[in-house]
Amino acid sequence: MRALLCLFSLLLFTALTADAQSQDTPVFKLDTPNPTADKPQSKLWFMDGQWWALLPKQNGPSLWQRTAKGWIEDSSIHQKLSGNPSRVDVWSTGNQVMAVGVGTNYLVVYKLLRQGNSWQVDIVARLETPKDLKGNIESATIVRDGSGYWWVASDFGDRLLVWSSSDGKNWEAAMELANGLHQDDISTLAIVPGGIGVIWSDQNQDAVKFRFHGDRERNWSEVSLIEQGNHTADDHLRASTGDDGILWVATKNSVDSVRKPQLVLRVRGINGKWKNYPFADLDVVKKPSRPAVFTVDGKRTVLLGYTIYDGVDTNLGEIKFGIVDTSKKSVLSELKTVILPKSNSAKNTFRINDITGPKGSFPKDGPWIILASDQFGNIYEADLRSILGNDNKK
Repeated sequence: MRALLCLFSLLLFTALTADAQSQDTPVFKLDTPNPTADKPQSKLWFMDGQWWALLPKQNGPSLWQRTAKGWIEDSSIHQKLSGNPSRVDVWSTGNQVMAVGVGTNYLVVYKLLRQGNSWQVDIVARLETPKDLKGNIESATIVRDGSGYWWVASDFGDRLLVWSSSDGKNWEAAMELANGLHQDDISTLAIVPGGIGVIWSDQNQDAVKFRFHGDRERNWSEVSLIEQGNHTADDHLRASTGDDGILWVATKNSVDSVRKPQLVLRVRGINGKWKNYPFADLDVVKKPSRPAVFTVDGKRTVLLGYTIYDGVDTNLGEIKFGIVDTSKKSVLSELKTVILPKSNSAKNTFRINDITGPKGSFPKDGPWIILASDQFGNIYEADLRSILGNDNKK
């Protein structure tokens, strides 16, 4: 009898902890390499008690729903958006999602409206870059400020551009916020108390910079430096703002020296002052990169993670996440591997990369889902809530 009880206890423990292990197999696959890229973009949102994702296929964006049976595509969305830019950044509010798709030198704004059990999708605008400028767009992000205005920011050649709209349909011409940038630099938009902010890398000046735009104001603030010098700049940016108004920005630096921090968490307090916290040392084999940060609705919890490249075998890699604790030199506590793809001799998986998640905070009571992908289009997921076991944090 005692043996049976022990066996039952072991089985129960295994069942309860199965979801708390790192994920090693894809949840689905797309026909596009690295479908969860690019670095500053969010492709997930939580609506009606479920997770949704707008991800690229070869001919346009595709809509996916996370269900008890796995991720399921709504094929009608891909059909309607076929032929349009497929890599997007999303912003959800109520039953509406706005997304910006990235073309070579233009952007397309999509609107998805949830009505009952179906989605209505429209192409609402095409955002042009200035005709007298030359260049390509690497990435773009979208937000809605407290007054209801929509904003899109993107790199274009050596410029940082923004577009704005009061209704999401009629957009003003591009406005230049910065120039003289490296062609590898990118930006990201974020909500901050009283308005929005844009953060960008400036590798030519070895700086990470910021400008603020207040709700209902006409002009942007002057450029302010988040940090400059000592190889602090690189083109890796991910931002999240908590309920308390604190802005968290996960970035990579260009130090690239063994036993030196490779990543930097940059924190803007509600007083507008910035603090910078280097973390994640580089070593000969493990190479931290592409960090991402997420807040949680109604909690002080901040989750920070990154990819670790393998310096010996480029087919290997993992995603790690922990809980931010800026009182620690490491910046992170409870650091755990959350995605670790199986390696195999067939080499039909490639290095995991490109964490994506929601632009807003994780839901207080729902799963905290992130996705990542590889060069073969394999998509992996992790529920950070189950893995980090953080339900007692207030």
